[in-house]
Amino acid sequence: MKSLIKLQQYRKCIMMFVIGIVCTTLAFIVHMVDPVKRIMEHEVKMTPNSYTFALWKKPPIDVLINVYVFNITNAEVFLSGAEKLKLKEVGPYVYQEILENTNVTWNENGTLSYIPRRTVIFRRDLSAGDPNQDYVSVPNLPLLGVSSALKNAGFLVNFPFVQLANYLDSQPILHITAQNYFWGYDDSLVRLASTVVPSYIHFSKFGLLDRMYDEGANVFNMISEPNGDLVTETGRYLSVDSINGNPGMEQWGYISEAHNKTNPANRKCNMLRGVYEGTVFPTHMDKRAQFRIYRKAFCRPLPINFVKETTKFGLSGYEYTLPDNFADRPDTNPDNECYCRHGECMKKGLLDMTPCYFNIPAAASLPHFLNGDPSLSNGIEGLKPDPEKHRTEIILQPDIGIPIYVRSRMQTNLVMGETRYNAKIKHFNNMTVPLFWTDVVIPGLPDDILFLMKFSINVAPIIQQIIVILLAIIGLALICWSLVRVVVIVQEEQEEAIVASKERRDSNDPRVPLGYGQYTAIHILPAIKKMSSKVDLFSS
Repeated sequence: MKSLIKLQQYRKCIMMFVIGIVCTTLAFIVHMVDPVKRIMEHEVKMTPNSYTFALWKKPPIDVLINVYVFNITNAEVFLSGAEKLKLKEVGPYVYQEILENTNVTWNENGTLSYIPRRTVIFRRDLSAGDPNQDYVSVPNLPLLGVSSALKNAGFLVNFPFVQLANYLDSQPILHITAQNYFWGYDDSLVRLASTVVPSYIHFSKFGLLDRMYDEGANVFNMISEPNGDLVTETGRYLSVDSINGNPGMEQWGYISEAHNKTNPANRKCNMLRGVYEGTVFPTHMDKRAQFRIYRKAFCRPLPINFVKETTKFGLSGYEYTLPDNFADRPDTNPDNECYCRHGECMKKGLLDMTPCYFNIPAAASLPHFLNGDPSLSNGIEGLKPDPEKHRTEIILQPDIGIPIYVRSRMQTNLVMGETRYNAKIKHFNNMTVPLFWTDVVIPGLPDDILFLMKFSINVAPIIQQIIVILLAIIGLALICWSLVRVVVIVQEEQEEAIVASKERRDSNDPRVPLGYGQYTAIHILPAIKKMSSKVDLFSS
């Protein structure tokens, strides 16, 4: 019976030891394999069935465009030359941008081709007014822009143009609704140009936002295979490889390279290869990496640099912003050497957009000429640059590589040259006229995406680590318990054997022990009693 009990105890110890080994092994495997990380890497990788692809193809994220118009408050007095140009900021008029990447094609060379299509809808609930009812006094861009573009064309070109403008009664300042200013107003010059050169001017109405969003069907080619080098632009994961088959911007001097030969005219400033659209970025971001964001509306990529680590909506983030010298002249920022046309460079703080807007001299800047050349504000009243209101701030989640908060602010301006043949517009000469500025906002992520990201980044790794620790503790505890228990059982057996042996030595029982615990009695006393003497003993 005792042997059976001991055997059961040994079996129990062996079973606990095996369970301990299994738990410890599982803990080691989970720690080494890191299934949470593997699942995340699978889902954030750009593949046809991944979560990142679905998020990128039709982003469910609110992108709001806050538009602020510079309203001219003293139009008649300014045109008479009695006062400076007085501006008053009006807005915001809020539009929601909806993006869908269409015609997606997975190429065998590790790239992804697609056509981005953007549409906007007006958000009256977020706007300060109704653009259909609010009137603003604004510069007549076709008249002023063409006049400035023809500043060096000479008398034989300028005089007929001035006569035509006077015949069509084109005025330098218009009083129109904000809606028409954004999405198109009927201008006699534009209507005439669309009739004369329809292949060049393919629209009959001119609107600021209408021109910005008239991007056409551009085919983007994006690198879809991960690359371990996150610092070098060329070949970087999820970066643009080409647009419409061209890896550079011809308007800024890019020359197509034949037979893989590098052309010295091709530099970083006129290259599209390596830029990002701004919807997705590489995972496991490197702080040393500079990203260039490209939107056709700005006619060039805009660089953003890492500023600091931060936390937003309970998620870790990397904050990026435009570098202080992003709009400097080439003598202080060589990366801008491509953007000087005909040997002329714009003032500090201006980004030339002229080649992308029918050669009308337009330029981008930070709102209210923040950090720009002080002379840009000459002749203008009402500008109040404020870094808190007018700087750009972009927060990216570094593990997944998507924007979680964005405030991208940029202003559009008309750059006027020295015009000599139209007295109506002479007071605009040599001015950089602010037209409007936009604040592109991603206020946050939808609740379901935010919850999923928090769980994947913050919660799941902790749960996994707790499971690893518990499995390791349980496994080691069971192993130690089983080993200790075996030792205890062996010691108990040894003690029992010693006790049994001692009891036998102390006993008066004359029986002689034979074997293991069995006794055989040998009756010798009766025979001895029959022996009365030594004689009897030996007589026989």
